[in-house]
Amino acid sequence: MFNSQFENDSFESPGFLFIRAYNNWHTQIQKKLRLINLTHPQFVILTVAAYLQHEGRNPTQKMVADYASIDVMTTSQIIRLLEKKKYIQRKLHPQDTRAKMIFILEAGLKKVNQGLPLIEAIDAAYFGSLRSDMPCFMDSLRRLSSF
Repeated sequence: MFNSQFENDSFESPGFLFIRAYNNWHTQIQKKLRLINLTHPQFVILTVAAYLQHEGRNPTQKMVADYASIDVMTTSQIIRLLEKKKYIQRKLHPQDTRAKMIFILEAGLKKVNQGLPLIEAIDAAYFGSLRSDMPCFMDSLRRLSSF
């Protein structure tokens, strides 16, 4: 006995299809990011921090973690590694001594700007296959990401 409502066709399971699609996309992302010596989580954290800084915000570790939807402890570990690589610099927040502000250094911004075209090209090819379904797909992703 296989106790699933999808016992006769696993390809009817939205969760199973989602993870297969994600893994396919993620494998392509990982391969490209290896070319610039970054993992996907490192790229996400670095890019989110650069984006928030570009918007004129003074991003903290917590702000980056929340924006990226990555837990604070994992974000902290990745940020420490990025700091060792001299891609970012952390400083104590002037008003909140518990918080650390993140500053993108020149080498970090260079990595972001190397990676973005690689990732955006994968996104364009991979999600471009949806063609006219793309607006509906984006709406669905927005709803799911705020669930």
